[in-house]
Amino acid sequence: MKDWWLKFGCYLTGFNYNLVKNSSEQSAKNVKKYTSAMLIIVLVWFFIGYSFATRYLHLAQWGGLVGGLLMSFIIIQIERIIILSTKVSAWSSAFRVLLALVMSILGAFIMDQITFKDDIELRKAQVMDQRVKEAVQESEKDIQRQINELDTMIGKANLRYDAVSLELRKNPVIITSYTNSSVTKDQEGKAINSTQSTNKSVMENPKKLEMEQLHKQIETLQNKKFELAQSITTLKERKEKELKASTGFLDELNLLHDVVTSSRIGLFVYLLFLLFFLAIELFVLVMKLTDKESDYDKLLQHQTQIRVQMLDKLGKGG
Repeated sequence: MKDWWLKFGCYLTGFNYNLVKNSSEQSAKNVKKYTSAMLIIVLVWFFIGYSFATRYLHLAQWGGLVGGLLMSFIIIQIERIIILSTKVSAWSSAFRVLLALVMSILGAFIMDQITFKDDIELRKAQVMDQRVKEAVQESEKDIQRQINELDTMIGKANLRYDAVSLELRKNPVIITSYTNSSVTKDQEGKAINSTQSTNKSVMENPKKLEMEQLHKQIETLQNKKFELAQSITTLKERKEKELKASTGFLDELNLLHDVVTSSRIGLFVYLLFLLFFLAIELFVLVMKLTDKESDYDKLLQHQTQIRVQMLDKLGKGG
């Protein structure tokens, strides 16, 4: 089991397994120590890569796994550069510290966004409400103007409807009277007798048809008004969905900034994560700078010297 772990450690860190196996126990411990440190860093950044891909790139779980593996691969290569360096120069150390600072800030932001998720959602709801109001303001004004025009038309139609209804109550029907006259004449053409008859005709008041048309007109206007009123609610819901769907990494950072800076405890938690990630990032560099030279390192130097001497001899011989 130990031999398997040592092989895995050599594969992860880039050490030569055959040389480590033939070196002292101290060299094997160094490999295991670097392996443990890298595994901690890789697991942390795998989680960050997965969260970033699924939360901000809106990828599925498989996309999150690819993002986590890609981030882990990058971290392994960066740490390998430090571990496999025979001598860590001041410039490489400064560059690694700068890189660690950048990555720790990024990692702290992402971890804080996960930690303060509920607080960010609460703040997002407040900001989103204001954004929705601003986004639908012009459309809402136009719809409200149309509703006001419909109210005016409905009011006029109701007044006319009431007037026609009152007239119909007074005169539900229209009675028309007409007189028929007939004259009886003799053979000489003189009038002998004349008769008159009066007839009456009853018909519905035509205002009833107008009242029915007014009733339909009022119903049509009220339905249109209801649809316009509903469209305001639908417009708000649609804009809210669009704005929520388009929330990006920068929006999250702004919301996180508002949440963190609004409380001393929030600022303390952010600094705590920042220091944690900074320590994690500089873990391998500090170990590399503080470790004493092992027999594995001396064996590498010895092989290098022998190779250089062989090349020098070949050069002189040529």
